[in-house]
Amino acid sequence: MGKIVEIVVELDDDVPEFMLGIVRCGSVRSYDKNGKLCVDHKELVDNTPYTSEADLLFDVARRLKFPVSIIRIAE
Repeated sequence: MGKIVEIVVELDDDVPEFMLGIVRCGSVRSYDKNGKLCVDHKELVDNTPYTSEADLLFDVARRLKFPVSIIRIAE
């Protein structure tokens, strides 16, 4: 496994309609400099509600102990 240089968060697209404005984590995956998957962080997919994408990114950074600058939301 290479050194992790990027962490990609996919948003949960199955958020109930009554939770309008809430984002949840669908997946979190870490990649090395060659784009190879290093770790699939399934433990972070726990239906925690966030009021913004920024809050989600900061929580992922805190929980994984990585700088938020290498974490992004998948397009």
